[in-house]
Amino acid sequence: MDVIEIAGAHLLRDAADGWQLLDAVVSQDGIRLVCIHAVGQSFRVERFLRGHMLPQWQGEWWLQQPEHSITDSEQRARALANEWLTLAAN
Repeated sequence: MDVIEIAGAHLLRDAADGWQLLDAVVSQDGIRLVCIHAVGQSFRVERFLRGHMLPQWQGEWWLQQPEHSITDSEQRARALANEWLTLAAN
């Protein structure tokens, strides 16, 4: 199990799936995180909310939301990421 820290909260990463993390951006309010991954010519956008896991997991964690997007354009992936981050501002 691979754990990284982003903006003071932990994120579980599964490096075995072949996707490479290109970018991770946190919303201005610090509640939303979006990660953009790439493999070949495909891009995946994953969305997370800051929260707490079961008691055995100490500290704050980024909790993955069920929806994710896959696209064939980095530009489209970044646009989808910005949409998720913008929700925090509204």
